[in-house]
Amino acid sequence: MLRDQENYNPDPDVRRLAIMHAIELERETALRVILDGFNDTEGTVREEAARAIADIPGDHMLVPLLKLLEDDDEKVRMTAAETLSECNVKELSNIYEAWITNAGDFVRSSVLRALRPLRIPGVAPHALQGLNDVSQPVRLESVGVLGYLQDPAYAHDLSKVAVNDESPEVRRVAVGAISYVLTPETLAAALQGLHDHVWPVRAEAAGTVAKFGADEACGEVVMAMSTETQWQVIAKLLVAIGKIKCHDAVSEVAEMLTHPVSNVRKEAAMCLGEIGNPVAIASLRAALLDRDPDVKKIAAWAIAKLQAI
Repeated sequence: MLRDQENYNPDPDVRRLAIMHAIELERETALRVILDGFNDTEGTVREEAARAIADIPGDHMLVPLLKLLEDDDEKVRMTAAETLSECNVKELSNIYEAWITNAGDFVRSSVLRALRPLRIPGVAPHALQGLNDVSQPVRLESVGVLGYLQDPAYAHDLSKVAVNDESPEVRRVAVGAISYVLTPETLAAALQGLHDHVWPVRAEAAGTVAKFGADEACGEVVMAMSTETQWQVIAKLLVAIGKIKCHDAVSEVAEMLTHPVSNVRKEAAMCLGEIGNPVAIASLRAALLDRDPDVKKIAAWAIAKLQAI
């Protein structure tokens, strides 16, 4: 709120509270109060304004929020970025694009994050360039933009990032982003991800392989499971084996029915039912005595399914 306003209050807490309660006013008055807060000298007031503008959605919020991405106060920048990512203003995409090449890493990443769910094809060239940005957050959001577009034309670039990026989080998001299209290159990137030194990447890769359901991945997925130590990854590998229906993997999967983590045992029982090989019935009968009722329930379902074959 500007000092030349008649109702200006020198106490920043009062100005902040006024913004918090602005939504109770008539729309135009509320909007004026909130937008005035974007120019306040106090960071807490600007932060509240950046949060409150989400209650009055529309194209009027875009430019003020974009400008706050360069604010001196980190909390203000973070709040503006969060609101921007939720506002979904697609009609003014040309305004977004003017900020994608901003000198600030935070600005570039925040704008890409806001553009991601809008699926605007014209942003793709900027996102492709962003895959090589020195800033990890920019690379991460660039992957997100291209992944949301789900265009096979970008599968090659995303596959390279999934394998080569120095950031585990970027690799993880990239290996998940390629799951929309099965090509020799995306499959190779996902299979390589099964051996990443960071387990969340391996888990994401297992999920991508499961979505692919490619028969040729069976051997490598089973091999990855035999050496995996992280139960979250093992559970996802079991899902992949079930989707692929690896008939030769029954014995390896059956061993997981005695895993100490019940989630793994549940996925193993489910996997044996999905594979559809009656050889697994004997192992599943033993699982009917499992201490976890969910494991017993899934084992019973799997036995019934296999007996019906």
